[in-house]
Amino acid sequence: MKVPTWKMAAYSANQLGVNLLWQAFNTVAVFYYVTVLKVPGATLSEGLIAFGIINAFFNLAAGYASDRPSTRWGRRIPYVVATALPFGLAFYFLFRPPAVSASALIVYFVALTFLFDFFFTVTTLNIMALFPEMYQEPRQRNFVSALSQVFGIAGLILGVALSKSLGQTIGWSAMALAFGLLGAASVYVALLGSFENPVYRAVPALPLKQALTATFSNRRFVHYVVASFLIQLVTTMLTTIAAFYTKYVVPLSALDYSLFMGAIFVVAVPVSFVWAKIANRLSNAVAALLSTALCAVTLTAFLFDRSALSVIVTGVVLGLSISGFLVLLNVLLADVIDYDAQRTGQRREGMYLGMNGFIVRIGLSVQYAIMAVFFSVSGFNAARTVQSVRAVWGFRILLGALPVVFLIIALIFLVAYRQDTQRA
Repeated sequence: MKVPTWKMAAYSANQLGVNLLWQAFNTVAVFYYVTVLKVPGATLSEGLIAFGIINAFFNLAAGYASDRPSTRWGRRIPYVVATALPFGLAFYFLFRPPAVSASALIVYFVALTFLFDFFFTVTTLNIMALFPEMYQEPRQRNFVSALSQVFGIAGLILGVALSKSLGQTIGWSAMALAFGLLGAASVYVALLGSFENPVYRAVPALPLKQALTATFSNRRFVHYVVASFLIQLVTTMLTTIAAFYTKYVVPLSALDYSLFMGAIFVVAVPVSFVWAKIANRLSNAVAALLSTALCAVTLTAFLFDRSALSVIVTGVVLGLSISGFLVLLNVLLADVIDYDAQRTGQRREGMYLGMNGFIVRIGLSVQYAIMAVFFSVSGFNAARTVQSVRAVWGFRILLGALPVVFLIIALIFLVAYRQDTQRA
């Protein structure tokens, strides 16, 4: 079915708000509570480990509920209508904490993070579940994925490159209010370009046990989700640890930090369509392999960067590979869902996105565990403006070595995924 260009653009706008709020959260939430509010970093990370595990199950539940027959307005759209505004408001209140003790701030942070992630899960899972259903022709799917990333990269630039500098200049709560309202508004705009096929709504959903069995019997999904887990763990580590790296390892001014993070995503805007063309010509799996390998090589530069200029140049080169992740992960999952539909006769976007989200949230707990270990053993002290040599090298390893190991493992699973598609 041919979809008008304006509908493609309207739907793609959801990525502006989703990426704006999620990436801003990953970039500055822990940084704000540790360095501004002086909450103990190790204790905060330990609380988030438990949160990540518990909240992972909400992804699974939300995905299963999304596939169930619902109202006459559709399976997915009513959820988006109900949760987009609370999603933005939760982000705002995260950065407007009460004047309480450090221990109470930890409880407040974990509780607000839980609410923020819950509304994020329901909103984004359902808006993204519409993508494979609406766009099933490969070239149109790749184009919409690239177009979505133009909006997504705009959100990333705002969320990653400006959240810290805006928080420090106009105030953290003012930044959060502006971001929260813009994020919610972009999701509602996306509904103007969204639609559902009532045929899929009429098919009874699989029982939970059968749905889980069918999902994990799909070898393509297993190989995809391990690679996706590792890639998204790396990108989350990049945005979270970069705030510390550019404060204590290679100190950057607010302007230089914005140039560094902005360079990653400004470069990624035009390159997104290049990756879509590469995928059309070589295959989605091969394009994903190329972008992952390029990112692994580039990240090693953080072990050696010594100046603001070299960090910014590293950011420019990272933009080439990260744009590939942004375009191709969604497309690969959509391909997995299409393959499942051929096997089961059902469109189960919700279950696959929910399970993918479940595993990615476990990945967040892995990141928090890594940060907890780092804060405990590195000698990091938030009260010091200059950190020990051990802490500085710890930040270098967290950005320039450990993520490379994760990406090498991701490459192995992407190769297995490609072999699965070749057997078909």
